[in-house]
Amino acid sequence: MEIAVVISILGLIMVIVGGTLRNLIIPSTEDIAVKLQESFKFGYNKAQLTNQAVLFKYDFETREYQFFLLKREEGGLEEEPILKKSTLPFYSKIVKVRDIGGKPRSEGKLHIVFTPQGTTTDLFLYVGSDSEIKRTIQIYRYGGKFKIHKTEYFPEPETTPIQKVSYGLDERDEQVDSNAKPQSK
Repeated sequence: MEIAVVISILGLIMVIVGGTLRNLIIPSTEDIAVKLQESFKFGYNKAQLTNQAVLFKYDFETREYQFFLLKREEGGLEEEPILKKSTLPFYSKIVKVRDIGGKPRSEGKLHIVFTPQGTTTDLFLYVGSDSEIKRTIQIYRYGGKFKIHKTEYFPEPETTPIQKVSYGLDERDEQVDSNAKPQSK
């Protein structure tokens, strides 16, 4: 009887400790999204510091991504790797990407260029598994701003109509030329 109680307590402790260790060893989707966000900040800053464009490449099939420094040579542009190739886990990959116009893409390779002038492309990167999108990384075109949204996010167009603003009479109609002869009636 006492052995059964001891084994039950040990089993309970192992379940609690195992769950805690799992969170330390296997990163969550939030951790992956933050890692990608920090990587994008690195690419943005590197482009401005080196005065050369930085390219982020992601392959949807293999879930691998890498950063390259774009160098202009006589033969054209050369891609020099600046970070080692990384692979996203199957449960937290970039599922699809959507540009600001709303066009989604989830096949082939994704290229994001960070320019020395501090610009890139407005994008929404959807991170999660094939069955569920858990985070959205929004990349802003200017200023190196990146934002993480919970679940799938895409800004909805405003439904309120634009108010017409009336400024009254046109000021030019009220102006009087002081050099003109007064009109007689």
